[in-house]
Formats: sequence, structure tokens, C-alpha cells
Amino acid sequence: MGRSHVKKRRHGCLTGCLLKIVLLLGLTALLFVGACVLGFVQNDPVTGAPSLTLDGLEQLDLSQLPDIGAFVQSVELPTWAYGVSRTGLTVKTLRAGSGEAVLVCADGYTMLLGGGSGMGVTLVGQLLLSGVRHLNAVVAMSSSASQIGGLPLAITLMPPQYLLFQDSQTKGAAYNRLMAQAEKSGSIQRIVPEQGLSFALGRAQVTIIGPAHTPHTDERDDSLSVRVDYGQTSVLIMGEITQAGEQELITSRAPLDADALICAQGGGEDATCAAFVQAVSPSIALMTAREAENTTRIRLTRAGAQVYTAQEHGVMTLVSDGTTMQVRE
Repeated sequence: MGRSHVKKRRHGCLTGCLLKIVLLLGLTALLFVGACVLGFVQNDPVTGAPSLTLDGLEQLDLSQLPDIGAFVQSVELPTWAYGVSRTGLTVKTLRAGSGEAVLVCADGYTMLLGGGSGMGVTLVGQLLLSGVRHLNAVVAMSSSASQIGGLPLAITLMPPQYLLFQDSQTKGAAYNRLMAQAEKSGSIQRIVPEQGLSFALGRAQVTIIGPAHTPHTDERDDSLSVRVDYGQTSVLIMGEITQAGEQELITSRAPLDADALICAQGGGEDATCAAFVQAVSPSIALMTAREAENTTRIRLTRAGAQVYTAQEHGVMTLVSDGTTMQVRE
């Protein structure tokens, strides 16, 4: 009887492990096929707008699979599709549903800003294809479900050392899931940063430039905005803030002058005002919204910025060697 019981237990454990391996290998195969055959992007036949082809997987909750993070850490995946360099600075705008997600990699150290909408399967897939199997820091730019929906899964599979977030006025379901998962991990240090907080990411210096104060009547202006300096180059990654929030940053004398700007609200009409564009004076501007606002684009172009949009370029990548910053095609 004892031997039979042991055999049954071993058989059950083996079945469970095999199931997890098969599920992960299935996801890996799908990601590989998407990257190699479909390029992960399909164009809308009417608008021509690019979109990822994995949205149907967003209903799959991988966080319910125990210890699957260990498999993610060890699996080898092709990195050429979305790959980032282990030297220098790479800033990549990921496709994340209706929200924003930006990956920053500096000398092999990684930071994810925002998690987009949905359950995060598409987001994690892009991280894996970028060669990322761990995160050093995660920044929840705001509490909006469209901006942090994918973060609970990301920190489940790739637990970061630090989670920076805003102590939001409105604590919705997505915010509560994120906080619950961070607490469950037990190893993630949670920080509510103030303007001016700065820390190193490899040889990059990351600085929280906003908000200047909280709370605001429009909660979007409570969202975090980040500056990344690498050598003589710099990039601003803006949150959901409005033009009013941008004016506050100008008044607060935050360090705004930068080589590149990832626009607030993805380049929405409610942000990237003329005064802010003048203060930043970027040579490169990235608009991550699926439909770029023409008025915003005009303001940036008139200020001398070379504008790239997700509508035209899909996933966009900034690279810097510390001396020059450019968009990698």
C-alpha cells in the first residue's frame, strides 16, 4: 500500500510538472512562430494601423500556475525579434493594448514602465522576445487599469527588486491586484516616490521628474513621469499627465531638456503642449497611441523634432551609446 501511494504521488507531481512545461513550451512556440512568420504585427486593412496578434491570449491567467516563473527564468528564446542590447541604453515602446508600456535596458539592467491593458500575456511575450527574463525595477506610471493591467502577471513571472507606484486616490481592481501580488511575492520593495528621487540602473541615472505635487483634481496629473540619463544623452518618459500637469513641471523647474521624448498619453491631444515641447526641445519624439493626434505631431515637428508614431512604426526602439541617441529601425 505504501509503495502504491508513493507511486501515485510521484505520478501526480510528474504530470503537474509536465503540464506546466507543455503550457510554457506551447506559449514559447506560439511566440516564436509569431515573431518569425507573422512578425507579431498585422496591419488593419482599413486604417493600416499595426496591432499584435496575441490579444486572444489575454484571457489566460498564467499567474494561477504555481512556480511557472522558474521556467520563464530558465527557458531560452530567440531574441532577434524584439532584442535589446546588453551594452548601452535601449528604450523600447511595447504594444500593450490600449495602454502604454516602455522597457528600459541599461547595460543589462532592466526597468519596465507601465503595463498596458489586458492580462499581460502579450506584454510578457514581448519581454521574453527582448531577451528579458528578469526585471530590476517596475514603475506603475498611474493606477489606471489601461496602464497597469499587465503588471501583476509581469511581476509574478519576473519579480523585480523595486516597485515604484503612486498611492492613488482611486484604488480600482487593477491597482488592488498589483498591490496584492507585490505583497504576496514578499521580496519586492514598494516605493511611493517623490519628485527628484533618483537611482542608478546600470550606468543610467533614472530620476522621477513628476508629479510636482499631489493630489490633483484630474487624477491623470498624479501619474509618474521619468527621466533617464545615459552619458550625455537623455530621454523623458511621460505618464498620463495633461497639459496642466506639464505646466506644473515647467514651473517646478524639473530637468526637462532632453534628446528624446516619449509623449504623455501616447501623444494625445490633451498633452504635449507648446510650452512643454519648448522646455524639452527634443530631437526625437515617440507617439505610442494607436492613432496619432495630428495637432500634437505638428507642434513637435515645428519645434524641430523627428516624430515617430506607433501607427506607422509599431514597436519603436531608442538606442544610445552615451554620446548619441537614435531610433533603431
